[in-house]
Amino acid sequence: MPDMSESGRFVKTGRWLRWGGAIAATSIVAAGLVGWALYRHIPAWYQPAYVPAEEEQDARDALGAAFTALSRGMGEGQPFDYVVRQDALNRWLVARERIWPASKRWIPDQIRDPVVAFRQDEVVVAGTWCGPGPRTVVSIRSRLEMVDGAPRIEVLSVRCGSLPVPLAPIKTQLARLERDRSERGRSLLPDGTSIVAATEGAPLPRDLPWSQPRGRFRIEGLQLVPGELRVRLRPIERDRSR
Repeated sequence: MPDMSESGRFVKTGRWLRWGGAIAATSIVAAGLVGWALYRHIPAWYQPAYVPAEEEQDARDALGAAFTALSRGMGEGQPFDYVVRQDALNRWLVARERIWPASKRWIPDQIRDPVVAFRQDEVVVAGTWCGPGPRTVVSIRSRLEMVDGAPRIEVLSVRCGSLPVPLAPIKTQLARLERDRSERGRSLLPDGTSIVAATEGAPLPRDLPWSQPRGRFRIEGLQLVPGELRVRLRPIERDRSR
């Protein structure tokens, strides 16, 4: 005669296994849905600027005024402070291809509607990913500061929508882009500095070229506050042949 207690244990075990399997499957589906929702989520701060056709000339004039102010400071030959305002920068980024077609090569074709947000001691660079795979907002949050007299950047987080992602795949894409640009003689950063190394804490170039007047200037200080990047610049070299 069968042992009824043993049979009951098998029934209970089978029931628990079925319940456990159902719970595990539900958890996986729920995690997938949450991950998808986070991936597709558009952060509230991500608001690309809009520049209608009738305001393109204003954006062009503002860009020209910004370059004129920088050139004036360079021409005076003394240290000076320069301020980059977030709103003006984002308006120019949106209209850049219409007011300065050559700037198209600065941003990968897969990125649309770029946005830069200046926060206290931090900068966030974001854009809509329109390449292979589902569309999402990719953002990189970094700390930018002067360390031992040179600008340094520390990547704090990378997100697709609101979903945190590892930095390694981003570095792989940057390295691929860097190789492509290098083969065409167009480095991403001045003086051939590797942007991948920069994300790992290598110092950024502090001496940069300028064309009007032709020469170089040095970044002596910088400060990030909400909505603004404030930079202290010193002209260090000027071409006297012109």
